[in-house]
Amino acid sequence: MRSIPTRLTIFPLLVFLIITGCYTVPETGRSSFTLLPESQVRGMGVSSFEEIKSSAPLITSGRNYDMIQRVGQRIAKAAGNDVPNAEWEFIYIDEDQVNAFALPGGKIAIYDGMFDVIDSEDELAFIMGHEVAHVSARHSNQRLSQAMVLAGIGVGVGYAIDDLDTSEKQLILAAYGLGTTVGISLPYSRLHESEADHIGQLYMARAGYNPEVAPGVWKKMAEVSPNGTPGWLSTHPTHEDRSEALAESLPRAKEEYQKSRYVTGDR
Repeated sequence: MRSIPTRLTIFPLLVFLIITGCYTVPETGRSSFTLLPESQVRGMGVSSFEEIKSSAPLITSGRNYDMIQRVGQRIAKAAGNDVPNAEWEFIYIDEDQVNAFALPGGKIAIYDGMFDVIDSEDELAFIMGHEVAHVSARHSNQRLSQAMVLAGIGVGVGYAIDDLDTSEKQLILAAYGLGTTVGISLPYSRLHESEADHIGQLYMARAGYNPEVAPGVWKKMAEVSPNGTPGWLSTHPTHEDRSEALAESLPRAKEEYQKSRYVTGDR
């Protein structure tokens, strides 16, 4: 027989963890929660990255490789104190995917297929700014923390309906799973992608790259990879929504770009 204190203490514990794990996202000021120590998440990212490097076909020279290294270092410098303790590393994967990803600790990968879409160093700077922004915003920690909270609440729901018959319990748990996915997890993922777009646009501008190209990158993506899933069921916002949002945030990014050109003398 389960004790009553076990049922009653799980929710206060989750509330305590959320309150004590608050984190303010750089550039946007959004408050979020992170339950895991960032050093632990960073270690997980570095470990995963090493596994990827040992198995993925890597390109380690050439024009595109050099551009990735150059742009990556400039974007990382622009991010500055937003990402303390990062050990930046940028790899170029020889696979025909229009894709890129970031892992905690400052680990970024660009796939060769991305160069079928982007035509300039400025456009690459936006892609890499977006990935660096995922690191600075601690999106991985936030997603892991959210999963932990939802799993904990799910355990609490299980305890609360323990006296119901099996079919009723299955129905309630299925509804909980669907509700949290559509109502919480997917919107949270879309928020992260939009936030990374916004922060990445600022980083590229501060690094001296023209932020006016950013909205057009998602227009190009729409041509090669049309949205096949309704927005509310997708992990990412639609290409059209992302392009429009970047156009709206362009004035601030252009101010940062002009400052960077003034500092470097490129004016």
